[in-house]
Amino acid sequence: MYFLSVHVAGDCSLSKSTENNESKIIISNIYNMSDSANSLIAYSIGSDINNIYRRDFSTIRFIKGKYANMFIGTKKGHNIMQSINESGGIPMYPFIAFNGGESYFIMHFDKSSVMHDLELIEKNNKIKYFDYTSVSSGDSIMDISRNLNQEMNIMRLTPTEKKIIQEAYNSGYLDWPRTTSLDDIARRFSISKPTALLHIRNAEKKILSCFIARH
Repeated sequence: MYFLSVHVAGDCSLSKSTENNESKIIISNIYNMSDSANSLIAYSIGSDINNIYRRDFSTIRFIKGKYANMFIGTKKGHNIMQSINESGGIPMYPFIAFNGGESYFIMHFDKSSVMHDLELIEKNNKIKYFDYTSVSSGDSIMDISRNLNQEMNIMRLTPTEKKIIQEAYNSGYLDWPRTTSLDDIARRFSISKPTALLHIRNAEKKILSCFIARH
């Protein structure tokens, strides 16, 4: 089997809403209703919901939340889902719209269907980049699913929590022995040590809550 990831430049409302900002659209499911229409469930992260989505949605409903804004609707498609179906691919959710484009993740049974899928997608879309890898075990597929769902797992983090926990991770604060100090992290964000520690602890708790259920 082969796992294909492909990022296309988009002109639809989902892509346009993420241009020149840090927002993301997490698309948790899409149903291909016809050659020209898809129904979907998605979440907006990092930006306010606005009327840009109404441009190519025939129906849409917004549900605001504390951590993300969910929307459900039917919109004009640009042949991605048809290409996946026609080439025999299996969509791996979530799909992600960011930085003015959309990323799709698809499992294929053989390399020829990967190439066929790319050819079909390219007929109606500009492919910015793509990558595919051979998958030989169930564990590998599980790892792919886990990685894709990381975006869903961190949705509850605030923008500040995301930045600080990322810095703590990258700089070695979470390593043993530590290669940076809480002082260093607080200084980088111009905040106090207790505030930096609060953001780190909150982020850790929210991330762990995705994997450890309370009983």
